[in-house]
Amino acid sequence: MIRLTRFLTVLVVALALIAGPVLSAFAQDANPVCQGLSAADCELLRSAMKAQQRLTSISVPAWSINLYLTAEQESVFFEAHGSAAASLPAELAALRDAFLDIEMVTPDTLRAFLGQIDSATVQTILNNLLLSLVVDGFELETPEESIAGSGALLFKDSAIYLNLPAPSAENTWFGEPLEITETDLAELDVALAQLRAALLDEEMDEAFDAAGALLTMQQDIAALVQQHITTTRLPDDALGGQPVAVFTTTFNLKDLLADPSLAPTLMMLLKNLAEQNPDMTEMELNQPQLQLALVALDLMLTEGAFTSSQWVGLDDGHLHRVTFDGTLNLDLSLFNNENEDVPVGPVIFSVSLAADFEDFDAVTPDQIISPATFYPTDEIDNFLVGTPNQIESVVAVGDVINRTMPFDGDTHIFALPLEAGESIILTLESESFPYLSVYNPDAFLVDTLSTYSGEPLSFTADSAGVHFITVEGYSKLSYRLTISAG
Repeated sequence: MIRLTRFLTVLVVALALIAGPVLSAFAQDANPVCQGLSAADCELLRSAMKAQQRLTSISVPAWSINLYLTAEQESVFFEAHGSAAASLPAELAALRDAFLDIEMVTPDTLRAFLGQIDSATVQTILNNLLLSLVVDGFELETPEESIAGSGALLFKDSAIYLNLPAPSAENTWFGEPLEITETDLAELDVALAQLRAALLDEEMDEAFDAAGALLTMQQDIAALVQQHITTTRLPDDALGGQPVAVFTTTFNLKDLLADPSLAPTLMMLLKNLAEQNPDMTEMELNQPQLQLALVALDLMLTEGAFTSSQWVGLDDGHLHRVTFDGTLNLDLSLFNNENEDVPVGPVIFSVSLAADFEDFDAVTPDQIISPATFYPTDEIDNFLVGTPNQIESVVAVGDVINRTMPFDGDTHIFALPLEAGESIILTLESESFPYLSVYNPDAFLVDTLSTYSGEPLSFTADSAGVHFITVEGYSKLSYRLTISAG
């Protein structure tokens, strides 16, 4: 067990050290990986990314995400799609540009940057900031359940709005303005002044020096990672009525793990980290051990491919579409135990992201309409968030329902159609102590109780429609629910 723990620790350390440069390379910012591109193509891609960084507003007419995970012979799938928009006030755009223009972040440059921020600026930013995220649909499938629905999040006019689904298939808006008092603004100014003063401490200089040394140490591994990242220009396409250049960046983790320079580079980084941090716990690890761990990881990794693509407009120079696809397949049969009845199965993880962009610097807050009616966000606690496919069954007066919950508990939802003025008595029996609740047709709480009380739950429907009964437990349990006329 000690050997296995040490081996796994080595793997985790190695992956953590590799992950930073890989993610940084795929994020790319305004400095794309140009290996494989001509100078002209590299400049085209770099200019597009730089322009994207400086936008003040943008719309995303379509975005999507797909996640898939299989482990221990169970699978989880998640898919979502929708649209989005953002508009930055001039004050926030100016702060962003000022920060991007900082060539080296030091206590002095950061202090100068913070000197541009005060409570009045923050208040103006909140009053004029627009962030909109619409989830037209999502689907989650797990071994225990399958749910699907939609929703939205909006920040506008210094207020936040949330659109949530209910088992009735009707979504409901909640909203709350940000109430910032004069006292809050004064406290913010004091906090900013304290932060600027803290940047003058010698300890802050030491912390920045240590961070700079760490970045310098990571440059060697970043350079090694970039040798295994290639960007290629594909045949041109057309989007939004204009020709676009298509670039694809690829990275294969197996190629990096097989690189003989990886183990000595990681060892040098660990050695430098230890020298920079004398208090760091010493890790009993030498280069042959690390090399063995990397070889084992390479054997377990049957696939480790990552691809990012960008569509750059040849007329306007903007990024019009980005996609990312990643797959990690691990064969864990190395850890199979002959005494176990069920062998360790493979771990498969895949992710796909995509987003289209348009309306560059052309989105204004007036184009996004705030909900005309909404409930206070305090009411979310009394709202039954859910989707129709979470309903166990439609029940009626006179029904007796017997159910069992899994080991880690669950919430069972039942739909009960009622007429206005109809009275109902709900009796919940269980050797454990689940909670029983009733919600009206709008999915707001009518009443709730615990079986601790030993009393039935009685209520009268205020309006006609489908009411919702929930039984909620936090551990494995069985229960009987009886629905009687009141």
